[in-house]
Amino acid sequence: MKLTKNQGFSFPPPEEFKRVVKRNQKSNKRSNFLLSPNATELDKAKYKLCKDILGYKQQNKLSTENMAKQLNLSIFKTEYVLYSRINKLHLDELINYANKLHLPFELRINANYGQTSPEAH
Repeated sequence: MKLTKNQGFSFPPPEEFKRVVKRNQKSNKRSNFLLSPNATELDKAKYKLCKDILGYKQQNKLSTENMAKQLNLSIFKTEYVLYSRINKLHLDELINYANKLHLPFELRINANYGQTSPEAH
């Protein structure tokens, strides 16, 4: 990021942002997935469900191990959810995890010109 004398921090240029997002998406490290600015509606729905599940974990002060037990998942798979690794998760499994935790959510399917796009709310 650039730091100027009068302006403070500025957002990185688009090409730098894309580079960081791409690197983060390929990483298996414990870091949150960054949703691309041009993400599909499906990716946005999966991302929202992951964030809701993470919020449940934080609100209830649960460890990753406890979340894994509640969801009947391995720690590894649970971390995919908690770190929003949406490229490794399917929408139907995220819906099942949210249901197991009794999280309120609404899934809308919009059909426009022959294309459908899910949205989680």
